[in-house]
Amino acid sequence: MKKRIFSLILLLFALKTMASGSREKEIDSILNQTKELHVAAKMAPQLESAMKALDLSIEYGYDEGKAKAHFWAADALLNIGLFKEAFSHLQQIQTTDYYKKKTFLQSETHRLKGRVYLGLGLLRQAIREFHVQIAASGSLKGEIQSKSYLHAYGNLSTAYDWLGQPDSVLKYSRFQLDLLPKFHGKDSAMIRLGVYDDLGTLYTKKGDFAKAKFYLGKSLELIEQNKIPIYFNTYTYLGNLEQEKGNIKEALPYFFKSLANMKAVGDRNAMRDRYRFLGEYYEYYNLGDHQASKYHIHFKQLKDSLEKENKQILNIVLNQILKSKDVESATKVSKSVAFSIMAVLMLVIVITFFLGRSRHNRKVLAEKEGALQETENTNRALTEQIGENKFNNLVDLAKSNNPEFLILFSDLYPDFIKALKNLDANMRSTELEFCAMAFLNFSTKNISEYTFVTIRAVQVRKNRLRKKFDIPSEVDFNNWMRELVDKIDQPEVIE
Repeated sequence: MKKRIFSLILLLFALKTMASGSREKEIDSILNQTKELHVAAKMAPQLESAMKALDLSIEYGYDEGKAKAHFWAADALLNIGLFKEAFSHLQQIQTTDYYKKKTFLQSETHRLKGRVYLGLGLLRQAIREFHVQIAASGSLKGEIQSKSYLHAYGNLSTAYDWLGQPDSVLKYSRFQLDLLPKFHGKDSAMIRLGVYDDLGTLYTKKGDFAKAKFYLGKSLELIEQNKIPIYFNTYTYLGNLEQEKGNIKEALPYFFKSLANMKAVGDRNAMRDRYRFLGEYYEYYNLGDHQASKYHIHFKQLKDSLEKENKQILNIVLNQILKSKDVESATKVSKSVAFSIMAVLMLVIVITFFLGRSRHNRKVLAEKEGALQETENTNRALTEQIGENKFNNLVDLAKSNNPEFLILFSDLYPDFIKALKNLDANMRSTELEFCAMAFLNFSTKNISEYTFVTIRAVQVRKNRLRKKFDIPSEVDFNNWMRELVDKIDQPEVIE
């Protein structure tokens, strides 16, 4: 009898293993299609394909599939501009066992996180992520490592450019130049083009026109020698160079060539921005009202058309996200039913096996079932505790000066963030974090300790914000922040 039961269990296990292998191949095939859509820059189909792979990976418990599907979903959402949703998928990647074993995925995840922070304007957090990416890439080998470094250096150059730190931009651009000899073929030409364009732009801003011309000239050579099809950025930078030199009319042919290439490759977003630029350019330099008006009209027409299309795309994307959540819920129910059936089957086997056993053994079985129920109760209590501690997590993030503090705070108190941005739409992330801490009733000493600045620096920042928002000196700063939005849930007082 024991042999029959054991054989039945082995058969069930073998069938399950065969089915699992077939399902994993199906998911891997979908993920390969997702990658191809990424290469073709088809963001909405890429997201749809990634979500399909994710649903199946969750349903079948395929850890590698979940990690990769979350990655490609985050990549698509990032390029569409849905940063919050992209960040959520990146967080999910880090919960998988596959992520913990694959250094390359760790490096790429930090790269996308850095780009999310760039998109949100959180430049210091972005820089931190890119440095983590570089550290993770240290154990990679060959061209994969070089490409990871190159992406990190390029993104760091962008971040420091936005911070207005040209010396740091030059530093990371030179790092990119040092890596270029490691690349060959068409990919090498595209990488070199990007680096030379960046250096040309940098030296234009620094007023070193000779070096700017030198690097942009190297870009033109690459375009011609390698028949590179997309080159409108290079001609834009050449136009900018002539403009900075004061050659206003001489810059126009470069801008026109840039626009012509945008039309040829079908980049309508770039065309829209170019039309607006040309309209403002003709207007500012008094080069002709008729031409300025023509480009303003082209800009408005294309802008309206793109906004309509982007709205449709966003609706499709959001519907895909909602559909995926529905599928995930249904999958959980389906898995519960499957587990129940398996539990019943195993129970029948166990009962059959133990039919001839003594009452003592049945008592042991009852004790095990009681222990299982106790575990479920413990898990339920733990889930409730996690919900209750969400605010405590927020406080811990603030105390550790964690960059994710502002993201969680925005989720918990969106009305407060909205109210602040209504007062000043251009508030920096550091100001938002400071006001958030005041809203949570942190004292001046607390803020000083947790943000690693002096008490005097905190007081100076409070005074600046008082002037900006016309907060009377007799009004408590923290109370003003907490009373800014009516009907907002008040947080607990921090001692």
